[in-house]
Amino acid sequence: MKKIYILLLISIIGFSTTAQSLKISLHPAEKYPWLVLYKLDNVKQDYVTNKQLDSLKHFTFDMRKQKQGTYLLMYDTNPNHFIYFVYNGKDVVLDAYPTQNNKVEIIQSKENKIYLPYAGKHDLWVHQLNKIENKLAKGHLSNADIQKFTRLKTNLDSLQQTYLKKSEGYLVHTYIKNMNEYYPDIHLAKDAYFKDKMAHYFDGFDFNNKKLTYTNIIIHKINHYVFSIHPPMDPKTKNQEYFRRIESVLPKIKDPIYRNNVIFSLTTSFVDVDGRVSKMLIHQYIDKMPEHEKENINIKNILNEIGLTIGEKAPDFSFKDINNTYKLSNIVSQKPYTLLVFWSATCSHCLRAMPKIHKLMKDQKDFNVVAIGLESDMSPWNSEHQYYPEFTHGIKLKKWDNPIVQTYHLKATPTFFVLNNKMKIVALPYEVKNIKEFLRTLHSERKK
Repeated sequence: MKKIYILLLISIIGFSTTAQSLKISLHPAEKYPWLVLYKLDNVKQDYVTNKQLDSLKHFTFDMRKQKQGTYLLMYDTNPNHFIYFVYNGKDVVLDAYPTQNNKVEIIQSKENKIYLPYAGKHDLWVHQLNKIENKLAKGHLSNADIQKFTRLKTNLDSLQQTYLKKSEGYLVHTYIKNMNEYYPDIHLAKDAYFKDKMAHYFDGFDFNNKKLTYTNIIIHKINHYVFSIHPPMDPKTKNQEYFRRIESVLPKIKDPIYRNNVIFSLTTSFVDVDGRVSKMLIHQYIDKMPEHEKENINIKNILNEIGLTIGEKAPDFSFKDINNTYKLSNIVSQKPYTLLVFWSATCSHCLRAMPKIHKLMKDQKDFNVVAIGLESDMSPWNSEHQYYPEFTHGIKLKKWDNPIVQTYHLKATPTFFVLNNKMKIVALPYEVKNIKEFLRTLHSERKK
C-alpha cells in the first residue's frame, strides 16, 4: 500500500460554532490557476467546490457552510498533487509550494502550527522504523539496524509525550493521541515480535471517536494492520489470514455506517492484492447489507476487475485448432495439472514468452499445456502456433470481442492459469517467472 508523505498530514474535526474561511496561496502562482476542494467523511472523499486564482493570486474559500474536519486540495490532474489541511471553525491561511515536495507553511491556524512539527517527525520516524521491521520479517536484521531501531523508538516515544502535553486543550490532542504507534522489543525473535505487535497494535486506540471519522486516521491504522504488519506470503492460505485480520478489527467499530464504509474500502483495496479476500467480503458482508447501502459500491465492476481467483473452478469451453475440436475439461482430466495460456500471435510480449514457456514445460510430465490464441484472423497464428507442437492449440477469433474474454475476465495477453485435473484454479502466474516459482514449489512439496 503506498503512502504519500507530505509536511502537512491529515488532521481532525472540532466543534466550534464559529465559521470562517480558507485562504491559500500556491507558489509559483502562475503554474496553478485552479484548486478543487474535497472533504474527508466516513472513509470517503467528497467534492465540495472549486476555485480559480483571483486577481491577488490567492484562492479564498467561504467555509461557513462546511463541517469542521479534514479537507483536501487538488491543484492539478496528477492524483499525487494535493494538500491536506484542518478546518476547525476558524480562519486557515496557508502558503503552499508544490514544487518543493508539497511544502506547506501555516500562516494562520494554531491547531496546525502545533501539529505540523509533530506530524513531520512522526511520519519520518515511523517510516524508518517500519523499514527495519520489514528487515526483521525477511531475516535480514543487522546489529546496526537494532541500534537504529532502538534510537528511533526512543525518539518517537519522546515526541509522543512532548506533543500530547503541548496539545492539551487543542483539537489536535485527539489525533496525536490516536496516531501513537506500537513497537515491541526489537530483540525478540521474529515470530514473537510480530505476535506481540499484532496483539497490542490497537491498544489505546479509540475506534469510536466521532472526531476521527472525519480523518483518515482510523482507515490508515486498519490498512497498516491488515496489509503491512508481516503480511502473509503463502498463496494458498494468505487470503484466510488477511480475512482473519479484518474480522478481528470490524467488531471494534460500533458505528454501522463507518464500519460498512471500511468494508467497502477494504473490498476495493484487495482487488489488486488478493481478489479472494474481496469476494469473501462481498459474500460475508456486502451481500447481506440493505440495498440502499450497497449503492455505495459497484459490486459488478469489482467482480469483473477481480476475475477468477485461486480455488474457483475454471469455466469449461470448447475450442478449435485448424482440424480438430477440443473440450478443455477433457484435456485437463488427462494429467494432474494444466497450464492454460491465453496469448496472441500479434502480441510482442507473447512472442517473447512462448519460447520460454515451451522450454520450461517440455520436461513437465504431469502437465498439459493448452494455448488459446486470441486473434483477429487466422494469420499469423496459423503459422506461429506450429513452433510449439507439444501444446494443445486453439484459436478464438474476434479477439477482445470473443465471449471467452468475458468468461475468463481477460485484460491482457499473455494470461496464465494453472488448473488441477478437476478444473480447479491452483495458481494465477502473472509472468513466466511465476510459473517457474510454482513449479519449484510443487517439486519441493513432493520431496517432503
